[in-house]
Amino acid sequence: MPRRVVLGGLGGVALGGCARDEPRAAPAPSPDVAVLVSAIAGETGLVRLYEAVLRAHADLAGRLGPVLARHREHLTVLRRHHIPGTVASSAAVTPPAATPPAVPPSPEEALELLARAERGAAAARAEDVRGVAPGMAQLLASIGACEAGHAALLAGDGR
Repeated sequence: MPRRVVLGGLGGVALGGCARDEPRAAPAPSPDVAVLVSAIAGETGLVRLYEAVLRAHADLAGRLGPVLARHREHLTVLRRHHIPGTVASSAAVTPPAATPPAVPPSPEEALELLARAERGAAAARAEDVRGVAPGMAQLLASIGACEAGHAALLAGDGR
C-alpha cells in the first residue's frame, strides 16, 4: 500500500474527532457563585472607598497607595474565578456595591473609616468561607487575613 494512502487514511481518523463543532452546554453555576459575587462587590466597595479617601486626602497616598493596590489585586483574582453569565443567577442574593460613605474631613477620621471598613470586610470574608468549596475558602480566607492586617495597619495599633 502506498505511503500516501496510509498517511491520508490516518489523518482522516486522527482529525475526525477534531472536526466536530458541537455546541457545549453552559456550565452550571456553582453554589459558590453568590459568595464570589458578594466578595467581588465588597472588594469593589473597598477600592471605591480608598479612591474617595485619596481624592479628599492626597497626602495619605504614600500610606494608602500600597493597600489600594492590594485590593485591586484581590479584585482581579476574584474576577478570574467568576464564570461570565452566572451573575444573573446570583444577583438576587448579592447586595449591590454600596456607594462609599462621605469621607471625613480629617485624615485621622478617614483612616478610622478605612480601618472600620477593613474590619467589616475581614469579618465578611471569615463568614464567606463557611459552606464554600475548599479552594474558594482558601482564597477568601487569604483575602480576609489581608484585610485584617490592613485594619491593624490603619489603626496603627499592630492588632
